[in-house]
Amino acid sequence: MKKITLGLSVLAVMALFLTSCNKKEAPAPVADTEFESAVDASYANTIATDIDAITGFMAENSYPKFFNVAPGTSQPTITVDNSVVGQTSMTWPSAGVKCADGKTRSGTIVVTYSSTVANAYYRDYGFGALVTLNNYVVDGWMVDDSTTAPLSNAAPRFKITSLAPSANPNPATTKLKWSIEGCLKITNVADPSKVIIWNGKLNKTISNTSSLLPPPNNLTPITWTMAVVEYDGEFKGITPGNVPYTYTVGPEKPLVRNYTCSSDKVLGIVLTPSPTPVNSEFHPFVSGVASFTTAEKDPRLIDYNGTDAISPCDNSGSITIKGIEYKVDFKK
Repeated sequence: MKKITLGLSVLAVMALFLTSCNKKEAPAPVADTEFESAVDASYANTIATDIDAITGFMAENSYPKFFNVAPGTSQPTITVDNSVVGQTSMTWPSAGVKCADGKTRSGTIVVTYSSTVANAYYRDYGFGALVTLNNYVVDGWMVDDSTTAPLSNAAPRFKITSLAPSANPNPATTKLKWSIEGCLKITNVADPSKVIIWNGKLNKTISNTSSLLPPPNNLTPITWTMAVVEYDGEFKGITPGNVPYTYTVGPEKPLVRNYTCSSDKVLGIVLTPSPTPVNSEFHPFVSGVASFTTAEKDPRLIDYNGTDAISPCDNSGSITIKGIEYKVDFKK
């Protein structure tokens, strides 16, 4: 009887050993490192704020340096037309031209003024404008301001409105500010199945207003080449993967564009009369923090500076997911 009991005990121990050997460990969770959707939404925001910047040039009757033909290139010139009362248009040739910011553009942007004050400039109290895009293409992306974009509700036309508190604000104490709102459908020309929607509202502030428009008044155009611009607000839309998203940036850490610096130091070389470097006029977001959420992924925190950023003017930053920070390069 003892031998039988001992034999059964040995068999039980062996069975337990074999069971423990065959036990499968649970697979380690796969890290969520999908950055493309957040980068695409950021790119859409670059396009939207560029349209506003172009409007700012036209509505100040100032030279559109950033968005003009790249210096030293034998390309057709762009056309700025003020012949229609209450309207200004800027046209890039249909074949496309490389601009001073390194981007290739074609088509037309039409600004129709809706100011509450007659003959108001972009910098003035009461300024307002509606923006129309006619076959406007940037680096192979068609940008459409149609209100029939694939969203749940029809969106307002792309418009810009001055938020100046009075007709004669003191630049020493009041910063110039505007709202930018509307809907843009951004379609890849080579692959129309890839679509990005930008639909929302941003506040734009020139943080160094006092140095650009000295007191006691603002009778001269804004010196855009010296401007430091901040954006805060929220926009929603879809990514090229047809995933709805929300992108939010608060006023405490706004997105910043510093037009005195560029991530690309040189755009090209002018050969005549002597070889001379041409400075790039591509000005990315250089700081600021935004939250990016979708229904399918964990929330992302987009930092346009990043904790390990080397240059204050580069086009890189970081995306943080579940507390892990990943360095990324943003699209131009």
